[in-house]
Amino acid sequence: MNSIAKSSIFYFSVLLALTYVLIALTNYYILTPDFYQRSGSALSGIPGGEIIVYENMKKWIYFSEAIYLLIKLFALSLIFYTALFLSGKTVTLAAIFKIIVLSEYIFLVPALIKIIWFYFYYHDPTLADWHKTYVLSALSMFDAVPGDWYYALQTLNVFEVVYWFILGFGISTVTGMSYDASLKIVVSSYLPALFIWVCLVTFVSLMFFPGTA
Repeated sequence: MNSIAKSSIFYFSVLLALTYVLIALTNYYILTPDFYQRSGSALSGIPGGEIIVYENMKKWIYFSEAIYLLIKLFALSLIFYTALFLSGKTVTLAAIFKIIVLSEYIFLVPALIKIIWFYFYYHDPTLADWHKTYVLSALSMFDAVPGDWYYALQTLNVFEVVYWFILGFGISTVTGMSYDASLKIVVSSYLPALFIWVCLVTFVSLMFFPGTA
């Protein structure tokens, strides 16, 4: 195993560990069984069964987050690998994966801000408030938005834009391309993939949760 692969695994492990810390903080301070009850979203219809359901739900969240993050990073790595190959640039998949992992750290910032903001700003919050909260996003500019627009408007945020520029810088570093050329790679490959993903999530939410429309 070469040094790039080793460092990629290390950075991914740290990213996943920090993600787990944020999930743990969220579960401890925000999304507690009492919070769900106050929101009118009881975890179980069986008296005393809320804790069991809650613990099982937390285990599933940790597992699903690891799988989601791994699939996302590999998918983006393949997208950029293909885009660079078509542009005549030969870069190892491991090097691209490392860039993607390091760029992903930026999304830890809004996640932490959301926890802090929600904990101190909302005095009697609901689950709907939690879903609607995303600092420095387009969603925060509107008071009343249909639920099926939440994800799309959350995705359009300052940190997402910063992510594009970080990706451009990383690609420029590993390929030797100019920064402008690297940004063009991001625009031509990542943004279409992001658009398709947002449309897919919105479509699925409408299919399975039509009441949010």
